Amino acid sequence: MTKNKPQLKEIGVISHITSTNKLIVPSNKTPRIGSLLVNKKNKPIGKISDIFGSTKKPYLSIKTSNKYKKANPGETVYLSPQNKKRRKNNGRNSKKKKTIR
Repeated sequence: MTKNKPQLKEIGVISHITSTNKLIVPSNKTPRIGSLLVNKKNKPIGKISDIFGSTKKPYLSIKTSNKYKKANPGETVYLSPQNKKRRKNNGRNSKKKKTIR
C-alpha cells in the first residue's frame, strides 16, 4: 500500500538573496503573507513576509531564519501543504444569534 503524498504547488524560482537574508522570488501566483514555503524535498525554507510588484507578476519576499534550510538562487520553491486554508464565511453575521422571547 502506497502512502499518498500531498502535491506541492510550485510558486517560483529564487532570483536573489538580499543583504538582510531575505529571498526574492518572482511568481505567477499570489499566496497569503505568512505562508510557509518549502523546497522540493518538503524541507522548510521560510515564510512570506511581503508581496510587491505588479498584480500579474508579483514578487515575494521570503523571510528566513536559522531553523530553516539554507536556499540558493535558482532553487525552486513550493507552497507547503501544511498551510491552513481560509475558513468559509457564510455572510456578515454567520453565527446564529440567540433570540430572547
